[in-house]
Amino acid sequence: MRVAITADVPDENSPVSAVFGRCAYYAIYDTSLDKLDFVPNPGGMMARGAGVQAGQFLIEQGVTTLITAGVVGPNASMVLGQAGIQVINGFQGRIRDAIEAAKSGNLRPGYPQQPLQPSPYQQYYPPPMEIPPEEEIRMLEEEKMRIEERLDEIKKRLKELKK
Repeated sequence: MRVAITADVPDENSPVSAVFGRCAYYAIYDTSLDKLDFVPNPGGMMARGAGVQAGQFLIEQGVTTLITAGVVGPNASMVLGQAGIQVINGFQGRIRDAIEAAKSGNLRPGYPQQPLQPSPYQQYYPPPMEIPPEEEIRMLEEEKMRIEERLDEIKKRLKELKK
């Protein structure tokens, strides 16, 4: 099984990204090889259709399950659903937590759920994590830095386009 996890940075200790189509990376974990690779999202800077492009990219990567902290949009959900990719929306935790959940078989979608046809809007609700305050502060500071870097990239691109 190949699992894609949305990521803002290529670090398994970082939180799962809430962004699907425009996330910076996908952490792709192969359960049969016990191997994790971070792959840049080729459609992250697209003006339109980033979610559909991301879905097609994950299909090309042979992904069978997608885990994101956010919610995949309707167009991307349709592309992923047609390819038979299980989507787990609303995952809370780090990339390594998502990997462990996939490895242990505890990656279960929440409700609503249709019996014979998986919904593209399935959610995973893991047990609450106990994170020491120092670790949470560190994680939030890193996330803030990533957001600021991403904002700088966007501002730079906008400036280039407006010339």
